[in-house]
Amino acid sequence: MHSYSKSPPCPPRRGVSPVDTAELPPTGGAGGAFVYDGTFDGFLTVIFEIYASKRKPIQIVSEHRCQPGFFETLEHIVTDAAKSERVWNGVAKRSNKKITRMFYLAFASELPDVEMTLYNYLEKLFADATGTFYKNLLDDHSFELYQIARKVSFEIHRFHGFVRFQETSDGLFFAAIEPDHDIVSLLAPHFARRYGSQPWVIYDRRRDKGIFWKKPDMHEITLTDKQFNTITGDILHQIKSEDEDLYRSLWKAYYKAISIPERKNTRLMLRLLPRRYWKYLPEKQ
Repeated sequence: MHSYSKSPPCPPRRGVSPVDTAELPPTGGAGGAFVYDGTFDGFLTVIFEIYASKRKPIQIVSEHRCQPGFFETLEHIVTDAAKSERVWNGVAKRSNKKITRMFYLAFASELPDVEMTLYNYLEKLFADATGTFYKNLLDDHSFELYQIARKVSFEIHRFHGFVRFQETSDGLFFAAIEPDHDIVSLLAPHFARRYGSQPWVIYDRRRDKGIFWKKPDMHEITLTDKQFNTITGDILHQIKSEDEDLYRSLWKAYYKAISIPERKNTRLMLRLLPRRYWKYLPEKQ
């Protein structure tokens, strides 16, 4: 179950040392559509290039959402960590930790056109000479960003309770998830604290990536040998621990025992536990 390829550690952690964002000139002439690799660093690199070239984007779109022929001009931007760092430090200088987290949560939503929402917010943030724009949540773009981030934050909170681990024969805890938003790296700190010395993998089946934790290291991974059912998320029988099926049956029995049929409220249950999450919950099988 330990067959994986490493990617850069996540979630992104950057310093908040200020840089002179005044060096980034205001955008001016019209530009085309900017295409990036879908990563947060890639998006921030696009922002840098937009300001450096003084062009206003028609669209910013990730590679996997790009539709060839839809735009007359497509400019593919190569991710540059130094440029990304410079933009991110500029955001941190002109806001605070709460706003930078809100910004990243909104990016993680993967909603259509969220990149343009983020760009519109940054345009106002960088143009504000008073340095107080980040406090104005009544601004249209600020409020839209806040609403998106709140949806993502709510899903993170949900998954703190929705993750169901299975134990492998070598003592690794494994859980498959399929969230609406790209939150697997944002879930990781909670489970690292909760399961301290216990190695685990939480794997986002939809995005084919996960987080591997073995104290004190955390890595983003892509499993090259998927020893789990890609539909149900169940690990294969040959790598299960001897007690895994027993613990699963005990958990299902406990769930059934504490339910009170007379107080069943299907509408409320579906609101708190949407049906789309059920296939990864053994108690709902």
